[in-house]
Amino acid sequence: MAFLYDNLTAVVVGTTVLLILASLQLRAMELSTLTQSEEIATWMEEDLESMGRHIMTTDTVFGGLSRTKNEASPTDSVLTGLSFQYKENAGGAVQTVQYDVSAVKTDRVEGKDRTLYQLSRTKGGASAGRTPKMLGYIDVQFLDRTAAAISAPRANTDQIEALRVHFSVISPYRNSKSGVKEVHRMVAFPYTPAQN
Repeated sequence: MAFLYDNLTAVVVGTTVLLILASLQLRAMELSTLTQSEEIATWMEEDLESMGRHIMTTDTVFGGLSRTKNEASPTDSVLTGLSFQYKENAGGAVQTVQYDVSAVKTDRVEGKDRTLYQLSRTKGGASAGRTPKMLGYIDVQFLDRTAAAISAPRANTDQIEALRVHFSVISPYRNSKSGVKEVHRMVAFPYTPAQN
């Protein structure tokens, strides 16, 4: 009888330990999603704050901007491409930063089919990193003095006062008990190019 009791106790203790470890793993994945969103926000802010730095306003800052429709985005669109230039210092060489966003797969998120994206970044023609393939949406808006979006920023660079980035990171593993399924972020900062 003692043998059975010992084995039963071992099974209960082992099951409890396994459930605790599984719970910790789920929490770690949720924390990882939050951390990834922070990292993406930080490097995008650093990149975009440099836009037009040390470049005269008569020079070209923007190389291109393209978007596609997406109803899951708060801006109703997803960035597909953006390129811009800056200089490290006034006498330095012009650096070009290119963002390319591509649809990577369709996944079911909270009962809806969603397209997931990945942003690839290049600086000076060399790969400079990419996001995980779990972006729900990403968009960069150029804002005027009243925080209204400028529809043609390349033609209206003199009206740009700030930039705003909207994006979301979707947790790779979701279930009905998941606390964090999607992390939405919005980052805004002033546009400060060189002045003539």
